[in-house]
Amino acid sequence: MKSIEMHIHSFSLRFQFKYRSDFDVFAYIALAKERGFTGVNISANGPGYRDLGGTTPEHFASVRACLQEYDMACEIDTSDTRVDNLQKMLLVASQVGAQRLRVYTKYEAPLADQMDWTVRDLRAIAPEAERLGITIVFENHEDFQGAVISSILEKVNHPRIKALYDYGNSQMVGEDPLQALRAMQPHIDAVHVKDHVVLNSQGEMWVQGVPMGQGLLPIMEQTEALYAGGLRRFCFENVWGYAARFKAGKLPTSAPFSTKHSHDFLNGALLPESEALEQEWQAFESGWQWYQRALRSEGFVIERQRQTAL
Repeated sequence: MKSIEMHIHSFSLRFQFKYRSDFDVFAYIALAKERGFTGVNISANGPGYRDLGGTTPEHFASVRACLQEYDMACEIDTSDTRVDNLQKMLLVASQVGAQRLRVYTKYEAPLADQMDWTVRDLRAIAPEAERLGITIVFENHEDFQGAVISSILEKVNHPRIKALYDYGNSQMVGEDPLQALRAMQPHIDAVHVKDHVVLNSQGEMWVQGVPMGQGLLPIMEQTEALYAGGLRRFCFENVWGYAARFKAGKLPTSAPFSTKHSHDFLNGALLPESEALEQEWQAFESGWQWYQRALRSEGFVIERQRQTAL
């Protein structure tokens, strides 16, 4: 038996958050518990902290109480490694009771500068993360290949600054997902499990999110490799209806980059509200059911664990 924790990411239900008046962070936590997840990842980017749904200490206390009521672990997502943003979001994560804070760089500059500035930021914020007992996980978010992520983290060299490996984001920069995993593995402390295909739409190459189990990512091979490397907390992310441009010059020949599949380009944000709601929900349900079956078939058991923090 291979015991793991399983979170769900709020991006999985982004249109439910956006269009439904009866779906907020509290409904999300309750749904996650009912569907068998052991924790939630909450996007707190942008005005109002997006899916967190509030900015006051009172709201954070209510979210924390809800998490405790349902016995759910929590991770918070932000973007931008600048120290002022990370200081602010570490305090939010602390008030909510989150164990991890996800971040990625938003610098637009030559690669060497991006790396140097990111290292500077993460080194500067590490003592505050240590003080609060929160691990910052730095994601390969459509910009850096795995070796770059590892290089940054090796230079930072702090136990509270780790990597978040996304199962598919390396495709945007032309890197095979398993190659990215191998490069990042010594530093991986969190993951986003998802499914993708690559397609050509009107002369442009795109990485397209699809319901889990319907794409070309080697999901179970990735999951097994991560477990073998010591990872025990995973995060399911339904990315139906999301598409990002392929940024590399040449399309790799490995299986995840094949264009031989039945999927078409789809931007869920352009659908009528009712269609986006229905199709997202169907993708969430079918993808979660698929992943549960796949995990069970390989001997994985999802259960809440208590020794997850450093």
